[in-house]
Amino acid sequence: MRTVRVGVTLIAVVLATLLLSNYLQEFWVRAFVDNPEATSGWWSPRWLGLTWGWDTLVTLVAALGLALLLPRGSSIWWYVGLGVVYALIRLIAQGGFQGLSTDLGFSFWHYGSYVMSVIGATLGGGVAIGLGAWRRRLTIVGGVRESR
Repeated sequence: MRTVRVGVTLIAVVLATLLLSNYLQEFWVRAFVDNPEATSGWWSPRWLGLTWGWDTLVTLVAALGLALLLPRGSSIWWYVGLGVVYALIRLIAQGGFQGLSTDLGFSFWHYGSYVMSVIGATLGGGVAIGLGAWRRRLTIVGGVRESR
């Protein structure tokens, strides 16, 4: 039953993340791009920050939000799953499959966006698990856990 509850929580966080990220991405783009010519190509740091940076940030924050809803001691695989499900839904919804005739550099940049979603969620999960372990260490007094 715990797995079902955590799975439903994961899907709810993914859907909320999709809705919020679509709304908030406009503000992120405005913060990065003052004029369209400011981005010189797919591999410029500004363009990567605009695209891959957004995907990483969104899933990192979503993973931290998921950590608040998951039971204590949850596995890192739930966070990786968050990134994978989020990336797959975006890939399918955006029609992200590229044909064989596209440029290799463009394909790498395009699919890298989905990979960065998984990396961001994994980083967020690692931070959440690390903070949870640190917090548990703080509750140990004289070798015995405090009761709450």
